[in-house]
Amino acid sequence: MRQMKRTMTKAVGAITAFFAIAACQGVTAQNEIETPIVYDDIPPHITKWMQQPAILVFSKTNGWRHNEGIAGADKFFVELSRERGYGIFTTVNAAVFNAEDLARFDVIVFNNATGDTLSPDQEAAFQTWLEAGGAWIGLHGSGDNSHTEWAWYHRSLIGPTFTGHPLTPHFHIVRVETLDTDHPVMADAPQVWRHDDEWYFFDSHPTEYGLRPLAGIHETDFNPEGADVQNLANWAMGDTPAEHPVIWVGCPGEGRSFYSALGHLDLSYDSETYRQILGHAFEWVQKKTDEAGNGCPVPE
Repeated sequence: MRQMKRTMTKAVGAITAFFAIAACQGVTAQNEIETPIVYDDIPPHITKWMQQPAILVFSKTNGWRHNEGIAGADKFFVELSRERGYGIFTTVNAAVFNAEDLARFDVIVFNNATGDTLSPDQEAAFQTWLEAGGAWIGLHGSGDNSHTEWAWYHRSLIGPTFTGHPLTPHFHIVRVETLDTDHPVMADAPQVWRHDDEWYFFDSHPTEYGLRPLAGIHETDFNPEGADVQNLANWAMGDTPAEHPVIWVGCPGEGRSFYSALGHLDLSYDSETYRQILGHAFEWVQKKTDEAGNGCPVPE
């Protein structure tokens, strides 16, 4: 049983190695730093006048913290909430994951949330909310391998296990290809577009977990040598150059989920194509498009 409060320490040598890598790659150390694991038990105050419907944007990090990506996504969803007439509440307080507070939200966004952030009761509250018809969007670090202790989240929403990303160089402009042209989330998206980001490697394909890939990157556009990846020999994910999924969806219970590995930097949210995809995802997870669920993964 995990305790309500615990801390995680990191060896001095590992910390030194991280800062050395950060310095070599031009990565600002403060953007990615490990923090103690502490569970929240006092919910944040949410004004009773919060506009409805509403979005919850959660960005607590007990793992790496992507400060720039978090800021960029926060800004995007504030703008989206204004455009669509939604209230919005941003927080790093995981105690918001209780039945009473969650009932006030129509969409929950995990904005680069990393590490073991929710207590078992909070995890159960979120699972119940989502499977009862909730709408979830997960971004970048929310799909890394710091969530493996939460088996339902890891397997039902993320699926494949993150194994690493390139380091030399850290960021790559690659071709992103639409893999599912019929899905509402990808409506109007180009067949191929270019995007600059930190690209994740995973150990398997989302379809192995009943998830539906929507977009993938061309693996031939970057060299994995020098990558921070656990098993370089198995970094490729598919049989074709573009079959390295980075965006996929699922339908847990009566709810809907959308995960995108994009979003390490705030600049990701300046891309008109990506903004359009996120906007469509926002509608799809709420069943405002595809009410029949044709865009859900096909049950085996």
